[in-house]
Amino acid sequence: MQMCSLRLQFADLFHNLPLAHKITVNQTGAFYFSQACSEDVFNFFQKQTNDSYRLISELMDVFCMAGVHQQPEQSNYMAEGQI
Repeated sequence: MQMCSLRLQFADLFHNLPLAHKITVNQTGAFYFSQACSEDVFNFFQKQTNDSYRLISELMDVFCMAGVHQQPEQSNYMAEGQI
């Protein structure tokens, strides 16, 4: 749901993507796209604005936090010097 919230927060960045593939999640207006071609994605990331950089930063935070919460507690033998 965090991803949908980010898309809603930065909705103006997505106005050039095909509306035919836009799926509204609930009454909050959160949305996602059921499909996007590589050209759409390429063009999206070619926008170099403060908002696009903020979106990418927020996305990285979401992915990093997801990785932290999903990793099981296991030792890293190489980091501990055990091979």
